[in-house]
Amino acid sequence: MRVWLVKQKAVAHIYGDWDESYNELPRWVLEVQLTMLGIVTVLRTSPVRVGGQVDESQAYFHRLFWTFPPCIEAFQHCKPLASIDGTHLYGKYGETLLVAIKQDGNSNILPFAFVLVEGENAESWSFFLSHLREHVTPQPGLLVISDRHNDIKAALESPDGGWLPPTAYRAFCIRHVAANFALTYKGKDARRLLVNAAYAKTKVEFDYWFDILQSEDPGMCEWGEPD
Repeated sequence: MRVWLVKQKAVAHIYGDWDESYNELPRWVLEVQLTMLGIVTVLRTSPVRVGGQVDESQAYFHRLFWTFPPCIEAFQHCKPLASIDGTHLYGKYGETLLVAIKQDGNSNILPFAFVLVEGENAESWSFFLSHLREHVTPQPGLLVISDRHNDIKAALESPDGGWLPPTAYRAFCIRHVAANFALTYKGKDARRLLVNAAYAKTKVEFDYWFDILQSEDPGMCEWGEPD
């Protein structure tokens, strides 16, 4: 514990503590706007209330979206798809980082848009996806890949979000689907068959793996169907 406490003090001394880091965000946003033309940053804050009155001199951090000009430009030369996901940040304030990534023709991965939010909910995903659509991915016919999170579904299905077919389409990430599938069908072969079917490039190849799943257990083929 002593070593850990010393490490935390050293990190705070070099990089600043949690409060100082959040206080620096407005200055950071201004600096990158001045030094990198074309960068997109959207900072949202919440008012501080003292005794029922708004204190104009203070504000809480709420959300921050950002993307860099090379990332926006690179998207024009990549596959017309975007994979989105979130990860929890284990710090004092427990924020969540949402990220969008893309692939080039050689399947190399490039993160291209980021947002720091209070957590994964319909409002935070809508904030991310609306700015993603506005500033980075205005192209029609885009494929969005994600897990089956209900809040992502709600954000993508918003009538004014710009993500409904035929403007955009949605697919599920097979890694997440296979992980959930394995909770019910625990054999390694079952998961392998599902993944092979998902990666099939032709209908004939898909039917081949699907028929094997059907012969192993018809329930495997019905598992992903909506109620």
